[in-house]
Amino acid sequence: MTLFPVVMPVIGAGHTLSGEEQVAHLSRSARQALRLSAERSGLRLAELLKDERGSPCPVWGNHWSLSHKPKCVAAVVSKDKIGIDVEEIRPRAESLFDYVASEEEWRLEHKSWHTFFRYWTAKEATLKVIGIGIGGLKTCRVTSVPDEDHVTLDYRGQLFLVEHLRYKNHIISVIKDHNPIEWVILEMGMSDSSSVIAEQALSQANRQLDRPPGSPPNHGSCEARQTGKLRGA
Repeated sequence: MTLFPVVMPVIGAGHTLSGEEQVAHLSRSARQALRLSAERSGLRLAELLKDERGSPCPVWGNHWSLSHKPKCVAAVVSKDKIGIDVEEIRPRAESLFDYVASEEEWRLEHKSWHTFFRYWTAKEATLKVIGIGIGGLKTCRVTSVPDEDHVTLDYRGQLFLVEHLRYKNHIISVIKDHNPIEWVILEMGMSDSSSVIAEQALSQANRQLDRPPGSPPNHGSCEARQTGKLRGA
């Protein structure tokens, strides 16, 4: 199936908030992007739940993934297991180069912060599909860089093809494999009227996904969610 990853800037004062307020705002924005991805894909979503490991539970058999940073959010829905990740390209501690990839991996592409975040987001997206955290970073290896928009990775013998998008000094990576991808970039102005319209869209997204704005995700087994044993199921 064609995937429709949605990328959008954080609107209004969202990127200037901090702490729980910022997390709540970014979560609402990411859920709006997720709703738009579902609409473009013709797939159905409801309440978003995660299992005991923090991995997203499928909704009506549809898989979802989202990611957010203070200035940008991204989300995607798919019939298959899926992962998406976004990072802002900015210098970090030099020691992180060795943390993210081996010398063998760095020989595949020029070592730079741009490549660093290509590798980092590609591995994060892959680990989301596997259902584990960044503890599996070293086991997830970049095996080839076919072009500037794709990398292939190996996780314990399982191969993944990842596609990148560059957006306002950010790198977004999504699992592609055999699926065509049509990126959806939602631009919103920063005027007061645009912010009001966008906030109304965020409220609609929250109603669509059956969760109150800013509420924490429910955790438990996906099986419990599907049999109605979790709150909100």
